[in-house]
Amino acid sequence: MKAKLLSTEGKYLEALIEIGGAEYCVMDELTPDVESIPKDEGVFEFEFANMLDEEESWESIFQGNPEKKKCLEQVHGWKYRAFGQIVSINPVKVDCGVLVEEDVLHTHDPKVVGEFVAFTISRLGGYAI
Repeated sequence: MKAKLLSTEGKYLEALIEIGGAEYCVMDELTPDVESIPKDEGVFEFEFANMLDEEESWESIFQGNPEKKKCLEQVHGWKYRAFGQIVSINPVKVDCGVLVEEDVLHTHDPKVVGEFVAFTISRLGGYAI
């Protein structure tokens, strides 16, 4: 996907990017050295690499999205609540609109495909590719 670097506090600190007109606060893994900084706040290819909250209960995940949303909502900093729909298993993939997250939970039960879920992303991050 295409992203635009809006600002950064420095390597491995908070950075603000824009994807599809929406702003996201991510861990800055985009600018590890001067040569890799996107020039003139230009557009670049971006891939998410997130850290999930592994302590969430199954019930919390499956009961957390009664409105059937597909989006990310910022909690604070680079912590987000993700809302999406399970689109496959082996591995489980959840379509959250701007991203598809893998391994939110582990199951081989095909009955979960199509279910709407919610989960916490402890650290939204990503890389320029």
